[in-house]
Amino acid sequence: MMATDLNTTDPAGGKPPSFGIRELLFTVFLAIIFFWLGHSMVRHRFFQGGRVHRNGSVGQ
Repeated sequence: MMATDLNTTDPAGGKPPSFGIRELLFTVFLAIIFFWLGHSMVRHRFFQGGRVHRNGSVGQ
């Protein structure tokens, strides 16, 4: 028969994991990277397809 101690408690007190400073900094870093990527895509007209030149041709 296996003996177990039913009165043991979790060292952390059973609290859910908190959102620490590392996770906060990582989230802010990701938000900045995605904002920069989106801004760059809009600036380079990524969503408009090919660029239309003055002579009416489409391309780079």
